[in-house]
Amino acid sequence: MRRSGERELSDDRILGSGEFVERIIKEAEGRNKFQLPVSENHQKIDEYISKICKNEKVSTDGLTGGSRRKEVSGVRNRVAIELVKGHGVELAEVARQVGVSTSAISKIIKRARQ
Repeated sequence: MRRSGERELSDDRILGSGEFVERIIKEAEGRNKFQLPVSENHQKIDEYISKICKNEKVSTDGLTGGSRRKEVSGVRNRVAIELVKGHGVELAEVARQVGVSTSAISKIIKRARQ
């Protein structure tokens, strides 16, 4: 292939043929479309959390304070799943916004898959 002058797309981070590399890069670009830009993250997350808390009649202080009441944890689960899966927000950022550990958010996401 080298002698004939043909070039194949490659990326040092990805092992595989050119077709495989192209497919992986396109998939990654597709996921990035759903991610919120960093500057908009905090405002959108705050708005989303306020909206859900208002609809579910749960205080935002209870949610961000790490309350373990059933109603609050249910809202926290919904918020975490939507922000991570729907908007591509990082687990650590969601954890900071809802007042629990990154590990707790990871467990919420794992339970939602089952």
